[in-house]
Amino acid sequence: MPSSNLGDRNAALTFKTVPRQLASNHNSEFDFALVDKTGNNFVHMTYLVEIMKDDKRLFTESVHSHDGMVRILFVPSNMEPYTINANFDVLSASYVSDFGARIKVNGMIFSVPGNYKIFLEVTGIDHDNVLLPSPLKFEYDLKFT
Repeated sequence: MPSSNLGDRNAALTFKTVPRQLASNHNSEFDFALVDKTGNNFVHMTYLVEIMKDDKRLFTESVHSHDGMVRILFVPSNMEPYTINANFDVLSASYVSDFGARIKVNGMIFSVPGNYKIFLEVTGIDHDNVLLPSPLKFEYDLKFT
């Protein structure tokens, strides 16, 4: 992924568990973090996560991680639009996992083979309730078979 600047800090988005090819209608794990030039995670990260397929928005939520690593598990189910099993953090106005567990999303997000797009916007950094004046934007293409 390309890097961006946050003031005097260089930042790059890294995916820890997202291969380019995934099987539809199976559990899908997404682990990602914004890292500095030394490879360390920025902490207290808030992201707006959006998933699209064929110009249709399937998922849009704000998620937060205190240690910088966001872990999301998408579980296929008939739930429409979807349900989220995680704590809602009022300070960051976003979903947060329990002590290193994953944010679990049940729904029809990756239930059909095809091309998907993930849009990630870094909206907050370093503190639970401090927003960036201009979010950092990243886009990632995925193909599910």
